Amino acid sequence: MSVNARGPVALLPELRPGAFYVANDGPPPGPVCYCEDTSDRYDIFGFRCKGVVCSVQTAFQNVLIADTVSYGRALFLDGVLQSSEHDESLYHELLVQPAMLSHPNPRDVLIIGGGEGATLREVLAHRSVQRAVMVDIDETCVELCREHLGPWHQGAMQDPRAHLVFTDGRAFVEQDLDFYDVVIIDVVDMLENGPAQRIYTQEFYRHLRQRLRPGGIVVVQGMEFSHVDHVQHAALVRTLRTAFSEVHSYQSHIPSFVAPWGFVLASDHVRPYEWSAATLDATIAHRLGNSWLLHVDGAFLTSRFQLCLATQKLLSMPGPTLGDDLGFARPPEPEQVDDPIAVFPARPLLT
Repeated sequence: MSVNARGPVALLPELRPGAFYVANDGPPPGPVCYCEDTSDRYDIFGFRCKGVVCSVQTAFQNVLIADTVSYGRALFLDGVLQSSEHDESLYHELLVQPAMLSHPNPRDVLIIGGGEGATLREVLAHRSVQRAVMVDIDETCVELCREHLGPWHQGAMQDPRAHLVFTDGRAFVEQDLDFYDVVIIDVVDMLENGPAQRIYTQEFYRHLRQRLRPGGIVVVQGMEFSHVDHVQHAALVRTLRTAFSEVHSYQSHIPSFVAPWGFVLASDHVRPYEWSAATLDATIAHRLGNSWLLHVDGAFLTSRFQLCLATQKLLSMPGPTLGDDLGFARPPEPEQVDDPIAVFPARPLLT
């Protein structure tokens, strides 16, 4: 058993030549229970669970915390998986660390969303941070996460540098008079004209820009993102470009999300293609030490900004931006287009 800053890490004993480990025999005992993620328009993903920790309808959403077989404890909001015990560190390191490491001296950080407290945990790992303001609309959800998701926040909500505010993120930004070095947007990922969409509009980002100090950086969780699922992410990128001159997409596969996930880094000066893996490693060692991060190092981080040719092409295509008075318009599905249907292999038409 070894130990790092996140706690003990089990090391499997060395096997004799020709031997190998096998999976546990059969499913866990007890009644069969599944938690369903219904965020996809067509597919439903079921997570086999050992049990439900809590299921609470708050004033804003349904909060479900359950212990899954494959991914450990998991948080679902309105039937959509938000994070799981076994891979939340990958998601939160990728969300937070590129922006924090890009800033020379991040002192004041604003987090919109992030109810589990893991985003706050990653921010406060930087000793330069003097104040981290976390704004979440659902106090009940945050308290449930504080009680049941200890490995996520690791006490970050009790850190004297942390300031929790329970209100609408858009309203907070419009009324706040403070300035920030880094802003992290970690709200729910739906752009289907719901309440969260007001955090994704041109008007919001222009308000947000006014709250940034010179050299400020914004990072936004960017929803599912690949060459087969890019529409919402591309709309977000185009919208951020109305407020910032340097907008860059990056992605990684998050196992419990069952999809590659996107993030967007926005500023007027950060250019990830100029990063050096060695320089990033030196910055990580200086600011966080060599045992804090479980996934991110310089080489991994620079690789996340390398997108395949098809994805690059899709991101470069023109399209609508998001605005307060502009609802998200999803392109038509293939079956809704009246073009002739191509059949392969080609064969002559029957007469």
